[in-house]
Amino acid sequence: MIKIGIIGLGNVAWNVHLPVLLSRSDVVISWICDPNLEKKKIIEKKKIKFFDNLDQIIEYGSVDIILVTTPFSERSKIFDKIKNICKAIFFEKPYALNLKEHDYFVNNFDAHCMTVGYTRRKMGIVQTMKKIIEQKIFGDLNSIKIFFGDIHYKFDGFRSNVKQSGGGIFLEAGTHWIDCVLFTSGAKEILNINSIKKEKSNLDIESSGKFEFINNEDKKIKCEFKMSILENTLNKIEYNFNNCCVDLSLFEDESNLKIKNKSDTDFLIQENEFLNFPYNSLDVTYSYWDDFIKSIKNQKKSEISFDTFYLTTKVIEMFYEN
Repeated sequence: MIKIGIIGLGNVAWNVHLPVLLSRSDVVISWICDPNLEKKKIIEKKKIKFFDNLDQIIEYGSVDIILVTTPFSERSKIFDKIKNICKAIFFEKPYALNLKEHDYFVNNFDAHCMTVGYTRRKMGIVQTMKKIIEQKIFGDLNSIKIFFGDIHYKFDGFRSNVKQSGGGIFLEAGTHWIDCVLFTSGAKEILNINSIKKEKSNLDIESSGKFEFINNEDKKIKCEFKMSILENTLNKIEYNFNNCCVDLSLFEDESNLKIKNKSDTDFLIQENEFLNFPYNSLDVTYSYWDDFIKSIKNQKKSEISFDTFYLTTKVIEMFYEN
């Protein structure tokens, strides 16, 4: 039985990770730690130890995996306290603002023993898009455009404070899209990044820019992006090939792949159950945890091992230093 501890019981842990972990027969949640006692009685009814102080879990004993879902500002301090009482760590994103932080984490654990919550990598349509590019079904990939905009996106709670959150809309939401681009297209190096930002309270609320990366065939790919909370956009990743483009939408209620050629006819890839599964947050997270647990058991890296997020961290570093 795999013993898991959870540090931080906010919305993502409560609504996504906790139901997934409780549904697994090979996992037991040993304890949960959160300074907010609001859900303590509910957790204890499930016979899970609840602590409100990090030092208490250190005294309680070691576990196999610790899930860390606290605000970004707490990650390094927590890591230094827990790195000796667990075999593996699952960080919710964001986990690092620069490569120095990334390297510090990975230098203390093997890559297969750490992962980050960019769970959209496990969406069926993302996996399909990766195969389309790898198998060159539409020829070579030439360029990519990312559009993300949502006027209803709220920066409240810890997200309203740049010291706690680490950054604005690019870090909080946009990096999901950036990570999917790098993952699906086989990126192996980032060349440069240029961007224009609008800020409020030191948080980026809108940015537009571009970067280039080298793929695993040593081809240079250009990527443009726009991310905003000031306007709504089509919210898609547009992959451009020689004779067509493919739109990848990542939201659950409208996740799909749409192929557009030079005519006015669009072909929507949507009906195949294997293509679209998993697609909702619980299914995707279950698949993600499944991969992570298998990696730990087999002591073997996978497509969600910590070192595979290196370029995502590099883009974050370059964006906020730009």
